[in-house]
Amino acid sequence: MDWDNLGFKLITTDYIYSMKCTEEGNFEQGRLSLHANIELSPAAAILNYAQGVFEGTKAHKKEDGGLLLFRPDQNGVRMKIGAERMCMPSPSVDQFVDAVKQTAIANRSWVPPSGKGSLYIRPLLMGTGGALGVAPAPDYTFLVYASPVANYFKEGLAPLNIYVEDEFHRASPGGTGHVKAISNYSPVSWN
Repeated sequence: MDWDNLGFKLITTDYIYSMKCTEEGNFEQGRLSLHANIELSPAAAILNYAQGVFEGTKAHKKEDGGLLLFRPDQNGVRMKIGAERMCMPSPSVDQFVDAVKQTAIANRSWVPPSGKGSLYIRPLLMGTGGALGVAPAPDYTFLVYASPVANYFKEGLAPLNIYVEDEFHRASPGGTGHVKAISNYSPVSWN
């Protein structure tokens, strides 16, 4: 890898973590597998009704080669809150943290050297069961994948020019604006 010219784009790593939810709302034991595409029903709730939440965290390589994760338990708590708002079961915080750790360790060779970037880790919870009417999905899948990245902004931590909007709201009151719902991010996508 050319760690000096990494950028912030998707680079497929070796392993992905997945865990399915039982009909009773419990998540079974998850497992690592080789990174591959997933198969979904065209009626999957994630595709038709955007029933999904996600998180983003990073693993950094220490000078001694060890890995650092920044408060993955807090990401797990936020996912639980978001899943509840989206009428979804979620993994426990312990299951979430374990999945993030396993994914980081399995993809250790993709973690940039200290000071060159990080391994971006994306936990994703989605309604994978098919639903024709507006209702919670009958099945759910929790995935964790990763990609080595440099800073999100090319300037690194340089100051940003921002505008604070105080008249219009990004999300409607009482809606899902307070959670990392997949549906909240498409309106702000740009080239």
